[in-house]
Amino acid sequence: MTDAPFDQDLPADEGPKPPDSPVGRAKRDAASVLTGAMLVYIFVMLVFALPLVIAPQTFFDLIGLEDRVAADLGGLRWFGATLLAWAISGIFVMARPGGRAIFVTTGALQLTLGALSFLYSWSAAEYRWSTWYHVLATIVLSAAAGYLWWARFMARTVLRGEAI
Repeated sequence: MTDAPFDQDLPADEGPKPPDSPVGRAKRDAASVLTGAMLVYIFVMLVFALPLVIAPQTFFDLIGLEDRVAADLGGLRWFGATLLAWAISGIFVMARPGGRAIFVTTGALQLTLGALSFLYSWSAAEYRWSTWYHVLATIVLSAAAGYLWWARFMARTVLRGEAI
């Protein structure tokens, strides 16, 4: 790199770049960041919701609970329906993000608290299902929460309705 001043005539692909010029890639569009995060959110909600709505006892058997416990928990279909409603709210946010920051914030809190709950279960050794499910759910919820919080921060103007 040369020590030439910024105002010196140099060919276009040579010489120093001004400190505030973007290097590498362009800044991400806030609306596309929010859309991507909402797609991840919807996917995560559906992954947890659909098995609980369609076949809760089979789902609990699949993740390693004893048959008796799975049968007792089979009535948690309502919980799957709640998660399904949250997935639908993600679609609404994608359709019209302006003024819907509270849904994105609540979704990010939902994923964060879910991840923290799984981490607490690890520390208290209170889970009864398979270790693979516990690890997978913790990772998925943690990653999705981080992404949704980041998107929430990036898309503040979109969520306020100031930019589309």
